[in-house]
Amino acid sequence: MLTRYVRIWKQVDSWAADAVHFRRAVLGIFLFALILRVVAAVVHPYYLPDSADYSALAKAIATGHRYEVHGQFARRMPGYPVFMAGFYALFGFHHLPILLVQAMFSALTTSFCALFGRYVSPATGLLAGALAAVDPLGIGFSASLLTEPLFTFVFVVSLYLFFKIMQRPNRWGLWVSFAAFWAVGVYIRAEVSLCLFPLLLWSVLVASRGSDRKNSALGGILAVLLVGVCLLPWWIRNDRLFHQDFFRFTTLQGISLYESVYSGATGGPRQSDLIIPPSIQRLNESQRDLAWTHRAFTDIFQHPLRVLGLAFVKIARTWSPWLHARGYASLWLNIVLTLWYTPLFILAIIGLFRYPMWSPLFGVLLVPIVYFTLMHAVFLGSVRYRVPVMPLVVVFTAMGMAPAIRRKQDSARVA
Repeated sequence: MLTRYVRIWKQVDSWAADAVHFRRAVLGIFLFALILRVVAAVVHPYYLPDSADYSALAKAIATGHRYEVHGQFARRMPGYPVFMAGFYALFGFHHLPILLVQAMFSALTTSFCALFGRYVSPATGLLAGALAAVDPLGIGFSASLLTEPLFTFVFVVSLYLFFKIMQRPNRWGLWVSFAAFWAVGVYIRAEVSLCLFPLLLWSVLVASRGSDRKNSALGGILAVLLVGVCLLPWWIRNDRLFHQDFFRFTTLQGISLYESVYSGATGGPRQSDLIIPPSIQRLNESQRDLAWTHRAFTDIFQHPLRVLGLAFVKIARTWSPWLHARGYASLWLNIVLTLWYTPLFILAIIGLFRYPMWSPLFGVLLVPIVYFTLMHAVFLGSVRYRVPVMPLVVVFTAMGMAPAIRRKQDSARVA
């Protein structure tokens, strides 16, 4: 059986080594992924509480009203509401056009999984794309009115641009494109902002030549400056509203951190259970955010062991093979998800240890996975929060399923 598997793998690898064959196979995977996601959007669209906020903000933009929801002006980043507002302006307040375009972006993400995997071998690339195409979370969240499908696409494209940069750090046009995509990603999901720094550090550490190391450092400085410039309009707008905490992204950060670490925290959503003290109720939006942040850090410093224990609970929730959210999980669904994700994660770990650690591709894939894991070891843990890095995980899974990893320099292959 193993011999036959190796023979089939080699045949696929040889066939897909032809660029035309590879592109046709990737197109086929994209179309298959698109069909699955369109069906999900039409048959089973769904909405979480966050969806109502995004929709209300999008309607405000589309109708020329002030950007606010629940009387708050910086509750959500504006990227996704602006995306939705364009469809509202064109098609009215209907969700299906948005979900169909999200289906396309989610399907396109599978193509970039294939491109990442191709740097290991053509067959690995096709397998990574196929795994991403049938990933239940990728399909499910493409049918939701949430940031995940759009953000995941923008995030994966920016990582692919960064990987291309690492091969030739003196390509300044790519640095500009990467910074633009990264800024768009931050406007959609602000939590990704700090991930830029460990990625830039990785590019400097693995540079093989002194000139590449220098260009990586200079390019990194350029990228940080460009991202900062792109974010200035949002920061300036908020500063004019609140006159404090200039580099603020949203006013949900403080209460989100507090519900993640306070004495009643469980690792899951708890905002509805919080009792807001009168001293905080009297504050404005910005002051409330800072007050919640202060309370959160007080709990962290006073009970570090409890918070550390919660971190492991939240990591377990984020990487759980099954769903935890009440009202969104059934026994049979969780059985299916467990049967899919348990072997997928085991094979990803195998692939992780089979690939050369000090290679550009290794870090581009692993750094975001570690970053999001640690981010949600601090904030809430949920299966939802691993969606943006699942395209990276399936590349490691494809590596783990390969009969052998070709230990070549990443720069030796051209996608």
